[in-house]
Amino acid sequence: MHGVRGWMGALLAGVVVVMGCMSESSESQVPGLSVRTVELTDAQILRAMQVANENEIAFGALGQSRATTASVRAFSVKMVTEHTVAREELGMVAVDQELRPADSELSSMLMAEAQHMMAELDSLEGTRLDLALMDVQLALHARTAMLVDSLLLPQSSNVALSQLLTAQRKAVQGHLEEALSIQKAVFDAPAP
Repeated sequence: MHGVRGWMGALLAGVVVVMGCMSESSESQVPGLSVRTVELTDAQILRAMQVANENEIAFGALGQSRATTASVRAFSVKMVTEHTVAREELGMVAVDQELRPADSELSSMLMAEAQHMMAELDSLEGTRLDLALMDVQLALHARTAMLVDSLLLPQSSNVALSQLLTAQRKAVQGHLEEALSIQKAVFDAPAP
């Protein structure tokens, strides 16, 4: 689990890194540092949210099949169900607003990180897997909340997409709070 915990902090920091690597806007007054901004189109924002939901579905499916704690399994089922609906809502907005999802460095980073995390979880079993799954859920939901608040929603110019981002952000907050409660209960449970 040390490997899993090791990249958990890097997961949230990864957003800052990618935000610093996309497009340079000006040089920092600190030598060696550049101030950079991320500029995304609505199509790229849409794709980033699709990827975030697809990642949640994948980790939910893993939890459904391999989690040993009932609350982790139930949360995993909920993640598959609710993030499938969220992904479908994004698809409907794409069709209605004639937005063709477009990949960006951000969506590519989100996909790559999920693949790495999935590989890390593959070797875990039992309570170690359950705790790691909840670590992942917390990190993914916290990152999505941060991305929506600081990057995606402020840059979205499409009203329908902005409304959906706002609604999905509220759901993410609920998932984050529920995941924290489950993680604490699993962590505090007596060892078998």
